[in-house]
Parts: sequence; C-alpha cells; structure tokens
Amino acid sequence: MFGERWHSILTEHADEVALHIDGRRWTFADLDAHARRTPTAAEPILVAKGSALDLLTAFIQSAHTVRPVQVVERDRDQRQALCPLPADTQVIKQTVGGAGVRRCQYFTAAQILADVDRLHAALRLDQCNIAIAAISPAHSYGLSVSVLQTLFHGLPLHVVNEPFPDLISQAIAEYDQIFLPGIPTLWKAWLQARHAAWPKVRLAVSAGSPLTSALELQAFAQQGLKLHNLYGTSETGSVAYDASDTPRDDTTVLGTLLPGVELTTTDADGAVIHSDAVGLGYDHLIAGEHFGDGSFKTTDHLSIENERVRFHDHRGAGINVAGRKLSPGEIAHKLEQATGLRGIIVRGQASRDPERCQEVVAIFPLPTSALTPAFRAQACSHLSPWEMPRKWLGTDLE
Repeated sequence: MFGERWHSILTEHADEVALHIDGRRWTFADLDAHARRTPTAAEPILVAKGSALDLLTAFIQSAHTVRPVQVVERDRDQRQALCPLPADTQVIKQTVGGAGVRRCQYFTAAQILADVDRLHAALRLDQCNIAIAAISPAHSYGLSVSVLQTLFHGLPLHVVNEPFPDLISQAIAEYDQIFLPGIPTLWKAWLQARHAAWPKVRLAVSAGSPLTSALELQAFAQQGLKLHNLYGTSETGSVAYDASDTPRDDTTVLGTLLPGVELTTTDADGAVIHSDAVGLGYDHLIAGEHFGDGSFKTTDHLSIENERVRFHDHRGAGINVAGRKLSPGEIAHKLEQATGLRGIIVRGQASRDPERCQEVVAIFPLPTSALTPAFRAQACSHLSPWEMPRKWLGTDLE
C-alpha cells in the first residue's frame, strides 16, 4: 500500500522540489534515488532515526521492499519489542504515551494512511504550498503532519533544524501559502518575533499539549494569526480539530471530532476513541488498558457534546513537558543510576507556565538539606535537558 501511494506521488511530482534541508533542495526523484542507493541493515525492520531526510529515506525503502519501519527519536535507542510483530505491521512507533511507559506501538499501512489522509483533508493541506517543519519528525504528531504528508500527498517540506524564532522567520520569508505546525511553547516564542511575515502563513496548527485560549487570543489580536488546536494520540492519530476562523474563548474545548472518528465516554472508564487509524496494539499491555480492534481507551478525561470534544484532565502517569511525553519510571531509574540511591519517586505537576504544561518533580530518600547544587548536578548527569526536575523534594518535605 505504501508502494502504490509513493509510486503515484513520484510519477506526478518527480522533478518538483520535495525537501529543503541543510541548504540543499531534493526533488521527489532525488529522494527516491537516494533511498534506492542507501544501504540498509540485514535485519527485517528498517530503523528510521535522525533527521527528516533519514525518515523519508526509510519510508521510501519500506515502500519498495514492504519491510516495516521503526521510528526512533534522535536521542533514543531502538527498543526491542517484547512480542512478535502482529501480522501486517508496517510502522512501529516507540513512545511513552499517556500511561508513562515507553513501549512499541504497531500499525498497518492502512491505519497510518487513514490518519495522514484524514489530516490532509481536515486541515485542507491541498491549499498550502509548503510545510515548515521545526518540530521533531520522529514524534507521532510531527511525523503525520510533515514527512508523511510529503511522501503520500506530495506536500513539499522545508526543515528548520532548530526552532529559533529568527530561523522560522527566515523560512517563512521564502514562501507563500505556508503550513506551520508547532506546539504551544514554540508558538509562544515564535509570536514574540514580530518581524516574521505571519500573513504568509495560511495555516497555523498547535498540538502536543493544551493550547490556552489566552495564547490563541494574543496571536489573533497582535499578529492576526489564528492558531488551530489539534488533538490526538500516538495510538489513534488525529481525533479533534478546531477549524474555526476566530479564537476559542475556552481552553478546554479541543475542537470537533474529525470525520470517521468516534468518541464514547463514561465516568468510570474515561474516553474510548474509535477510528480506522487506531493501531494494532502495544508490545505489552498494562492491566485495564485497551488498544486494538479499532479502538483505544485514553488516559485523558474527555467529554463530548454536539461533536465538540472537551478536555478535563489527564489521568495517566506520563509527564507532558512542552509536548514531549516523559516516563517517570525512566527518569527515576536514571536518577538512581547517577546517585546510587534507591526509592526515588518521579511525578509530574502542573507548570506555572501553561504552555509548558507540566514540570518534573523528583522526591529523594534524603533530607532536603542534602539536595545541594553539587548533588543535583550529579543526579542530572544521565538526564536529557527536558527530563531534569524543576522541583526537588526530600523526605522531610514530601
């Protein structure tokens, strides 16, 4: 199925520019030739790790060979699945998700394409000339709105390697009818760059963490830019979208259900999402979970009225720091490795910066007086910058 779609795009757009990255422009034909001559490991799974070019290469190789692709964030290692691949698996994501546990998620080609096509239609991406990618293409959201839109809908992609406002402004200046996906914390920073030619952005989308109505109103009042909220999960793809032309006045309203997506809710069990984009399942389940057979029970507390989806709270252990989902167990393990302590507890708490969403809190089996700057530096030696605790607690302050 990937092969048919890619062949169709290649036939129609072969000599057109598909990708602008690191100062070089690649046509669709260039990408195909590059993928064909790039060697792959002998393993049955293609690993897509690194830049947008690496991901595009792996997916084109998958289209030619029907080998599954495992998408890995640049700063992560490939996870070895705990069970055999389900039949017809074409894409493997490895993500923390709402439950706060890093696992593999399995998808068929049809499920991936259902999400990509749904997004393309709902966001009306056929009216955009270019997508500017400043978010991670290996993140589920970034993958669906950038790399896969290029591969399966022919939408050209301009990659900005660092999401700095001046680099975004430079990229915007090169094009018209731009699609710019971001996350709330980036939108907050980008909007401070008043020199950016925001009228050239046809579609501005925010996902990954809640977009506050205050930031949305600010963008509209100061820059004339409407930020469109998009909600989904890595397990299900896109779920709800705010397609309105004017800002929401209620942050809890995520948007309306996308066509082909259904949502059922109960007070006891939370929300269950149904669609043809829901994946096959995890490599292992936690008690009480459901993922597969076209439905997924999310850890987000949602409600729905007249097709409008409303977010109330998050009930899972996963920590959402500026759109990046973190595992408390992984962070605690790294802290224990660095300090030699056992019994460290890590959890999330709401950030005072709403665009950041949550902060990491670490509780150590020590008195607070022992959590000196030197101790903190040692404890963080194994952590990525976004995993570092913002709040440090000893047993006397727990």
